[in-house]
Amino acid sequence: MNKPDKATADKTMIGIVLVFVSIVCLCLFIAPDYSKASIQSMNYFITSNLGFIYIWIVLISIVLCLYLGAGQYGSIQLGAGKKEYSEFSWASMMFCASMAAGFIYWGSIEWVFHYMEPPFDIAPLSTTAAEYAATLPLFYWGFSAWSVYLIPAVVFAFVHYNLKQEKFDVSNACRPILGDRVDGLLGKFINIFFLFGIIGGVGTALGIGSPLVSACLNKLFGWEDTNLLRFGVMVLVTVIFTISAYNGIKKGIKILSDINVFLMLAAVLFLFITGNTVFFLKMQTTSLGILLSQFVKMSTYMDPINNSGYTESWTVFYWAWWMSYSLFMGLFIAKISKGRSIKQVIFGGLGYGFMGSFTFFSIFGNYFMEQQLSGTYDVVKGVLENGGPTTVVDIFSKAPFGLILVFVILITSIISMATNFDSAAYTMAMVSSKKIQLGQRPGKKLTIFWALCLAAIPMTLMIFGGSLIELQTLSIILALPTCAIYIVLVLSCFKLLKEYVTNTSK
Repeated sequence: MNKPDKATADKTMIGIVLVFVSIVCLCLFIAPDYSKASIQSMNYFITSNLGFIYIWIVLISIVLCLYLGAGQYGSIQLGAGKKEYSEFSWASMMFCASMAAGFIYWGSIEWVFHYMEPPFDIAPLSTTAAEYAATLPLFYWGFSAWSVYLIPAVVFAFVHYNLKQEKFDVSNACRPILGDRVDGLLGKFINIFFLFGIIGGVGTALGIGSPLVSACLNKLFGWEDTNLLRFGVMVLVTVIFTISAYNGIKKGIKILSDINVFLMLAAVLFLFITGNTVFFLKMQTTSLGILLSQFVKMSTYMDPINNSGYTESWTVFYWAWWMSYSLFMGLFIAKISKGRSIKQVIFGGLGYGFMGSFTFFSIFGNYFMEQQLSGTYDVVKGVLENGGPTTVVDIFSKAPFGLILVFVILITSIISMATNFDSAAYTMAMVSSKKIQLGQRPGKKLTIFWALCLAAIPMTLMIFGGSLIELQTLSIILALPTCAIYIVLVLSCFKLLKEYVTNTSK
């Protein structure tokens, strides 16, 4: 049973979020240069001086995830009954809610940047640089990223399904540590901050997805890549995810996610067969070996002697980005994980997460790298002179049945953005509802409201010539206070599970 909840929305929370976002957008319009400079200054200060916070939180999260899944708490079931979703649908929804918008684009060309400016004092454009360039994206999009989603997912699911709390939000899960203060201003602040963070996070997804869609349309139909075209793309995406949001998870998000992952896997299989398969297999094996042998070094490398800026530009950036998504993804994974044990959530999330990243990045990335190394296409020159999206689409178009492949990339990119927005709107509706009864979903009207708000803000920036970069950067800045909430959630998780085991063993 999945009927919409009759509870009213928290209008105060919604109003504060909209006013705050409006003020930020207004500042970008009235004083764009000053606002951009201020945001960039804050971002530089945080990444340069406080980046170690992200490094340690992510590293510790991996250890705690393994302990949570393999230890005494692993057998605890999150909610009664059978699993609501198949393994394929469960994994597909997680991918599409979080990373799918970046898989095709960054999976294809991220290696270029590591190849040109590698870490660890490796010579640029060398053989070793190529090997590490194929490995580093697997590191950034693999176990570390998924570890910060899964502990919040466990505590959110436990509070809602096992403790049967009708208030399905971030602040309520902090109650074991913060006590009844979560019922007051502190709780409101936590949830409001969470809602604003999502808006910045999906702006990042839009910044990745819309240029690639525009480049596909330019290649297929000759349409010039302009702000007007990207605005039209946003309108189309909005229509798709609004319809999906109205239909809920089972009839909306699940169907879109299944279709999207199926198409992406078809593209991967096609490239694997038509490309240099032997090179793919050799490079995959090499990358896996480097990742396993150098994982601790990659996780702790901060370059304090040379201060090259690599760690701040890549590791700290990615860890902050994943952290900005951690609460949103925790809530969403919790919602779709009823009936699963903690062990299944932890190792399913880590396993499917890594295998998905490994599959997409090692095929897309190595296909493009082989083009560079064989002299078939100068990918590095293409990225530097024409930009990433244009280069990605141009190379795909030169593959066998290239225009069909570009069309598939177009569809998957649109669906990826739609499912990302859709999942975010659904989660925002859960948090801004006063209560959600077990087995029910947030109200459709509230979900649609947030869906339209998520689209309206970046579309407004686009119309008035504003930049999505500042919205994206702001979401990274806000990831710092998210770290404090995240730590409270982790402590709450282990405190609740310890009390549960103690009480059930009596």
